[in-house]
Amino acid sequence: MRQRSARVVMALVLVGLFVSMSSLVQAQGQELGIVRLITIKGNTFIDTETIKASILKTKLGEPAEEQKIIDDIRAIYDLGYFEDVQATVDPALGGVEVVFHVVENPIVREVTFSGVPGVAFGDYAKQMKTQPGYILNAHDIWEDLEGLWEWVLDEYGYLIRVTALSADTDGRVHIELAQTTLKDIVITGNEKTKDFVIERELNFDVGDPVNVKDIDQSLRKLLLLGFFEEISREFSQEDDPDQTVLTINLKERKTGAATFGVGYSTTDGLVGFVQISDDNLFGRGQKVQASASLGKKVTSYEFEFYEPYITKSGISLGTGLYRQLNTIKTIDKDTQQETESKRTSIGGNLTLGKPFTDFTRGRLTFKLENNTYEYVSGYKDGVPEDSKTRNIGVGVNTTTVDHPFFPTEGYKNDAYLELGTTLFGGTSAYAKLRLEHSRFFEVKDGGYVLAVRGLGGRLLGGDLPDSDKFRIGGTDTVRGYSYGDPNMDMVGDNMLVFNAEFRFPIVEKIQGVVFTDWGTAWDQGESLSLQNLKNSFGVGVRLDTPLGLLRLDYGLGKAADDTRKGQFYFGIGQAF
Repeated sequence: MRQRSARVVMALVLVGLFVSMSSLVQAQGQELGIVRLITIKGNTFIDTETIKASILKTKLGEPAEEQKIIDDIRAIYDLGYFEDVQATVDPALGGVEVVFHVVENPIVREVTFSGVPGVAFGDYAKQMKTQPGYILNAHDIWEDLEGLWEWVLDEYGYLIRVTALSADTDGRVHIELAQTTLKDIVITGNEKTKDFVIERELNFDVGDPVNVKDIDQSLRKLLLLGFFEEISREFSQEDDPDQTVLTINLKERKTGAATFGVGYSTTDGLVGFVQISDDNLFGRGQKVQASASLGKKVTSYEFEFYEPYITKSGISLGTGLYRQLNTIKTIDKDTQQETESKRTSIGGNLTLGKPFTDFTRGRLTFKLENNTYEYVSGYKDGVPEDSKTRNIGVGVNTTTVDHPFFPTEGYKNDAYLELGTTLFGGTSAYAKLRLEHSRFFEVKDGGYVLAVRGLGGRLLGGDLPDSDKFRIGGTDTVRGYSYGDPNMDMVGDNMLVFNAEFRFPIVEKIQGVVFTDWGTAWDQGESLSLQNLKNSFGVGVRLDTPLGLLRLDYGLGKAADDTRKGQFYFGIGQAF
């Protein structure tokens, strides 16, 4: 499109140049003498010395030559200020006088645009070289048209071309433009994913004006689905210069996986697990996951399903069912005695989501959970009471990152307000808030990234049952500490966590990580002291496999005696 704009202006210049060069030197066929005078006639606004400075071939004291005069006509015309340049050779004392006759372009009165609605061309007109009150210059208008193409693309994302350029004798310059429209949209490379799953993420359709910004934003939405490794676009050149075909090239990644293995931690001991999942079920964009973990201190069964579009407007539906048995530790605040209990949690949740913008969604969650406790050891009166949780949660999240698994820029925000109610058999009424912010900075090209996160949670009112307290530690928050360890301030009514990771490539599909984590939890009525923040540091690797992004970390935290103690962690996906 840019080349077409340039050709319009080039054509205008060449037409004028052709006219000038075809102007007859009136002394043709005559014997020319020595140049005694060089005179400029017809100029009103352009300084005579400026014109004479461009005359380099015809010189005083040298013979007048036809070709040299023609070359100087071209040079004067190339100044851009004239619509016509001619020359005559007249007799003069002892030789000849070469007279260059110029016809100046008009003084610009106004510059107007048409053909592309919704664009504030007045903003661009202020920065043009062609300005009212100054003589029209062909070179300046050429540069202005080049800049116009780029400015419209940068500011609005439109592809345009100049279809006509006119300037009347009163100095009114008019630029007529045309927008490129989409003749067709071609999707290639999606062997599993259905076309409609891709098309519903696009903010444009056939027949729309091409908006590169909208197209690239839609392609980023597609990438964040996590179904594709690579996405690129191409525009075709059609016979009609105002139409193009957009081709979207996709390279799918494996979204279904069946994983199993054995893990170990000092808290839970030896644990075997199996998980079957597909983030793009049957190529329809649905997500399903079923998992089971079996160990001496932990047993869990979980099932989740997510439908991103139950309506065309993007209303989503997520549901989950689970049964979990965990061994937990609690400490009596008065006696400081420790109790170990087995907690059985049976529950489910239902979540409705709604898009607010392309990258911001709201959600409404209903959760039902029953918890029963069984004494294992320690202080017998310290066993938490059985509880029935009935929750309503409202959340908003925003994601502006450039990649779902290996982001190099952008941020993630999430705010979630959870309300416990005594309706429908609930045993506790409370309100708690959880806030999370992650940000990513590419410190060096090639995937060298600094990732940071802040995570906070606070009880706003009421009493939290043990099952709904904030728990940190473990693989996703403060590595190097056991999840929910009360002896190390890993459980409470409030929490605060900071994470920083430096991520760097090792080889293709393997990423190294160096991290530090800080965090603490505390109960209502207690004050937060930054000195209470527990800290850890460690290293890890991220493996991009057909089974998904696998994470292995080794974190060094502190034990109760203030000595460093390390733990291995295995997970799926980035920690944040």
